[in-house]
Amino acid sequence: MAFIRVKKIKGNEYFYLVENVREKGKIRQKVLKYIGTKKNLASMLSNDKKRDR
Repeated sequence: MAFIRVKKIKGNEYFYLVENVREKGKIRQKVLKYIGTKKNLASMLSNDKKRDR
């Protein structure tokens, strides 16, 4: 199951769509898509809402 992960880099927040995968007996987060900043996340979510109508 995929989820959104937030990373803080030099005081800025960046969003990634990630999923947990098991490799060699350990859990690892695999990045499925780089989303970007809050602004990019908000525009992506608003586009999805428009598409659902």
